[in-house]
Amino acid sequence: MKYLDILRKLSRPTAYWSTHNFIIYEHQTLRLRHFPNPEMTGKRPVLILPPQAGHHSNIADYSPDQSLVRVFHRYGFDVYVTEWLSATREYKDLGINDYIRLTDEAVEEIRRRTGLYKIHIVGECQGGWQAAVYTSLFPEKIASLVVAAAPIDVEAVPSPMVDYAKLPMSFFRYLVATGGGIMKGRYILMGFKNMQPEEHYLNKYQRLWKMIEENDEAGLERFMRFENWYEYTQDLPGRFYLEIVEKIFKNNGLTKPGFIKLDGRSVDLRKIECPLIIMAGKKDHITPPEQAFALKELVGTPSSDIIEILTEGGHIGTLMGNEALRTNWTKVNEMLQLVI
Repeated sequence: MKYLDILRKLSRPTAYWSTHNFIIYEHQTLRLRHFPNPEMTGKRPVLILPPQAGHHSNIADYSPDQSLVRVFHRYGFDVYVTEWLSATREYKDLGINDYIRLTDEAVEEIRRRTGLYKIHIVGECQGGWQAAVYTSLFPEKIASLVVAAAPIDVEAVPSPMVDYAKLPMSFFRYLVATGGGIMKGRYILMGFKNMQPEEHYLNKYQRLWKMIEENDEAGLERFMRFENWYEYTQDLPGRFYLEIVEKIFKNNGLTKPGFIKLDGRSVDLRKIECPLIIMAGKKDHITPPEQAFALKELVGTPSSDIIEILTEGGHIGTLMGNEALRTNWTKVNEMLQLVI
């Protein structure tokens, strides 16, 4: 039966990339991929930091016709992507400071290869606050900062993610302990699904059945591609996960200069002075627009150099939806072309 065959296939999801690329650097949980642009006209390369939320980094290159990498290519930019690897026991004690260090290793490798002093950095979702923190600590290395659907001021408006964070730390420590010091990606995925249980446990299966009945092969292909990406989970270092919960969500630390300290250095978003683009989704239930747009009040960038973009989509749609890639991310590229 076709219905069961599809579900059986989706029970074994696989990772993939849609655009030709090379692995140019690897260390611990970082794998840096270069997507060379044969028609490069952009003055500076772009580094994309995908989310670290239990899913694969290939959200930045989701499919041939839904690829943020390819949008940047069309505008002449050379592109690099940090592929964050699933954590093993060896790396269970990596923390936020380690991921900022790994980000710096990626930036340094790009600077070494290109001979350029500054690059553009783009952070998606959890990669957004990571990009902002990095830029505040290393402003001399970043020409412009783009953050999309990133939780910055988590107290700006209520959200299911913030509600989850109100559970006692002992609960989150227990989850990590059951993974032997690792936060299992499947636990994170269950949390996302339980925010919209009717959609994930009922509606999508009804849609699948209907597509089979109507012989909607194009719809089935889209369904299977998305489910393959969505169900492919990756584990996080337990320390990294717990620090995110405590420092960013429980204490709203990004809004408090000096609250977060990494290797003895205080995180102060006011040190960000480069051109800034903030993107958020009108229908985003994970990171409501107010939580993302709050960044503009926390940085040192002049208001004239800050651009806000509100997409019509939700969380994932803002990052890689057809409409967002065609219109909103196109605007991002047009703005980056103006940055010296």
